[in-house]
Amino acid sequence: MLEDDVAKIAQSCFASSPVVVLGSGASASHGLPGMGALKDFLLEKVTTDGDEEAEGWAKVTEAFAAGEHLEQALTGKALPALLTRKIVGHTWECINNSDKVLFSRAVRAEENFPLGRLILALLASSQKVLDIVTTNYDRVAEYACNSVDVIHSVGFTPGYLQRREGSYPISFVQAGKSLRTVKIWKVHGSLDWFERSDGTALSAPLYELPEAGLLPLIVTPGFNKYERTHDEPFRSAIQGADRALEQSDGYLCLGFGFRDAHIEPKILERCRLKKVPVTVVARTLTDEAKTFLQQKAGPLFLGIEQSAKGSRAYFHAYPDGIDIPGVDYWSVDGFLNLVT
Repeated sequence: MLEDDVAKIAQSCFASSPVVVLGSGASASHGLPGMGALKDFLLEKVTTDGDEEAEGWAKVTEAFAAGEHLEQALTGKALPALLTRKIVGHTWECINNSDKVLFSRAVRAEENFPLGRLILALLASSQKVLDIVTTNYDRVAEYACNSVDVIHSVGFTPGYLQRREGSYPISFVQAGKSLRTVKIWKVHGSLDWFERSDGTALSAPLYELPEAGLLPLIVTPGFNKYERTHDEPFRSAIQGADRALEQSDGYLCLGFGFRDAHIEPKILERCRLKKVPVTVVARTLTDEAKTFLQQKAGPLFLGIEQSAKGSRAYFHAYPDGIDIPGVDYWSVDGFLNLVT
């Protein structure tokens, strides 16, 4: 039976203690904006001062008009430093506005976090540490951990004014036993990471930026994506993510589009060395995700997306996909039903 075949592949990945890779699609169900909404927000909010900024922003808007998506439009363009700061600030503002609303719902216990239940299911065995690698700035993964009372670490010490863990990562112990912990590797930064005017980094639970003195530490799509990653805290986050990806025996990707050169090469390298299961679950699989699964992931791949009939699954027997009518396997809840 078709559903049994899909379930067997999904359960094999689930049982491999996979690294969980979160893309923007994993946050969309919580009302967080995607790249299209961010592009519209930047077009509305970004203003320029002087000819240099105006010329730089004109190149970006022309790329938008030509049909390029946000990352394409910002890639390869040397923009003035002040314009770059404006784009970073407005990017933070756009994502933060929605994250703040989500936090308010979470505080009132009005938000459902399927990712939290997935985390619990993955930690149900003897596994003590779960690695989540994400390109997202938002705090959905953190809220999901909180929703099921699982400790998480994002590379900073606990507290209100948090410093980097540095070379000695924090471990959590209770009654002499190590506690289950989710390590969240935020390779593009986080809404609560900031750089002070003296160049030092801190993490703080802010939902409003002060007028001066703090710069959000997020790697915006395109132009500064790689130059910033040589600095802390990005370097440590990427190194931690690399270790997790290099050592994993499976990958469970949620809403990840395979458009990021920080993550995809590590998964590809592992797939070439060893037959590891790779499962990608999304409302809509990107063309890049389908290409990776069909041409690079090896034989143990599974992709699931929404279809007009229910779900559409891509695997070795049906690399171009086959519909599974009447079921939702593409959402986190639906995928959990499939594997548990």
